[in-house]
Amino acid sequence: MVSRDLDFKGKTALVTGGSSGIGLATAKLLAARGAQVVITGRDSTKLKEAANSHGFIALRSDAASISDIDALDGALADKQIKQIDALVLNAGIVPFTPLGSWTAQAFDEAFAVNARGPWFLVQALDRRLADGGSITMVSSFLAHRGGSATAVYAGTKAALTLMARGLVPTLASRGIRINTVSPGTIATPAWGKTGLPEDVVAAVGKAKLEANPLKRFGTAEEVAESIAFLASGAASYINGVDLQVDGGLLVE
Repeated sequence: MVSRDLDFKGKTALVTGGSSGIGLATAKLLAARGAQVVITGRDSTKLKEAANSHGFIALRSDAASISDIDALDGALADKQIKQIDALVLNAGIVPFTPLGSWTAQAFDEAFAVNARGPWFLVQALDRRLADGGSITMVSSFLAHRGGSATAVYAGTKAALTLMARGLVPTLASRGIRINTVSPGTIATPAWGKTGLPEDVVAAVGKAKLEANPLKRFGTAEEVAESIAFLASGAASYINGVDLQVDGGLLVE
């Protein structure tokens, strides 16, 4: 039996990037705990598959598109969704590119998806966020430790983390809490979308595995548990934190 403080019965949650990986695991967990779940993403086929399999409401919305973001409030109204109790901003891309290979377009896209999109989505849905609700943003352990090929990605996630913290006093007057979760190396499809060659991805993964005190990758479900906790009544006095879900990877 789920504790009442962790129960989402009668509440509505919106999860961006909710058709795969951490987003899908979070959407499934929140639904299992009673929430009506709305998922967004830019792949209509994957959204439809997830919605049909798990009973979600699926709304196509590209996290980098301001017009899509602005239209989302109206799309929610069309679905008779009056308020969002738990907003989970998970959509993101993972570009791992060395200095000499970056283009201005790729740089701008990384920040548009990972930082600009969440900021303007909070702005667009401000009046639909329930008083006393929660916002949880998915950051990364790399926000605390960059690298040669991960510098831009780390920068997007550091920006996201600090923007979330900066919104705390703005949202507190309505009792809305905002926190971030920083996953470490997690076994999700994102590993195959870094843009790096397979042998490089394998080498990076091996190095992270050896550096982790638990000697394993985390799972999307483990991150989802942390997100659900921060979004729940059990975390009612937790506000403005960055929860590192990394198996101790950042421990020196």
